[in-house]
Amino acid sequence: MKILLGSDSERKIDVVKQVFKQYFKQEEIEIFGIKANSGVSETPYGEETYQGAKNRALFIKKESSANYYVGLESGLVERYGHLYEEAWAVIVTSEGTEFAGYSSGLTVPDYITNRMQTQAMEHYEAMALIEKELGELPNDTWGTYSGGQIARKVSLEEALRNAVIQILPHEGNLYTRRASLST
Repeated sequence: MKILLGSDSERKIDVVKQVFKQYFKQEEIEIFGIKANSGVSETPYGEETYQGAKNRALFIKKESSANYYVGLESGLVERYGHLYEEAWAVIVTSEGTEFAGYSSGLTVPDYITNRMQTQAMEHYEAMALIEKELGELPNDTWGTYSGGQIARKVSLEEALRNAVIQILPHEGNLYTRRASLST
């Protein structure tokens, strides 16, 4: 099975390897990361996060042949008066069928949102400033938010798992059943 990822990020390549190997244990899997433009903001907001993941998958589908094309994107979403960071995964099959999944969100700390609002900064600008002020921190937003207690990799894995599970051949998997249900 050949999988192309719309990113050359080692973190994202590792996530794709881990998740696909977890669910396709019997398959020989080849994974290649290819730099792909998301076509959305530096820090995607709202629907841009899904669109960025989809754009990455579709971009690499034009570049080479594979069984699956994967796009992963992290971004911000506002829900219930709070700002969260979440991840989206989009898998496109060689036939063009799309499967999407997203992660739970981690609340962006007030310390960061206040900085964004009071200094009219984008998230990535506020993070760069905070990381400069606090010294060497992991190149990982979730790690920075939590003092190293949780990593963004968790959200990428969850989003990808939520997409992969829809294509997993298993007799009990309702996603793969094509027969219509009668009422």
